[in-house]
Amino acid sequence: MGKTFKKVVITVGALLITSANAWADTVYEKVELFQTETFFTDSFEISDAGVYMATLTDFSFSAPMIDTGMNVTTAKDWLGGLMAPGSFTFNATPGSYFVSFFGAADISTSLQLGQYGINISQVPVPAAAWLFGSGLIGLAFVARRKA
Repeated sequence: MGKTFKKVVITVGALLITSANAWADTVYEKVELFQTETFFTDSFEISDAGVYMATLTDFSFSAPMIDTGMNVTTAKDWLGGLMAPGSFTFNATPGSYFVSFFGAADISTSLQLGQYGINISQVPVPAAAWLFGSGLIGLAFVARRKA
């Protein structure tokens, strides 16, 4: 194997590793402060097929919420949900999706405020997978040269 070929394989592998992290797109994000209780449904678009992670955060301002939940759906299918802060993953194809949220603040506090955050983003392909793929391409190229 020539030096030039090795440099090309290493460079391609490095480019794939660095670009893999750039593909982790946030498709929906919302942070809101509310009083007493809130409920909403929003729509969002996904343009790239893949695995996505939905995360619900309770910022505990001014106290932890006493009740909270979130669902992600399409027009026909339920993709996942939470009844407490946390996260889940779901498979998605390009199209329209919906996120529904409900929350109830701790009314025993004087402010009766709640604050939450919702983030839905694509789970990036691990860099090792891209490096492995570039190595396979390199091996295929070497085998082809020998044939």
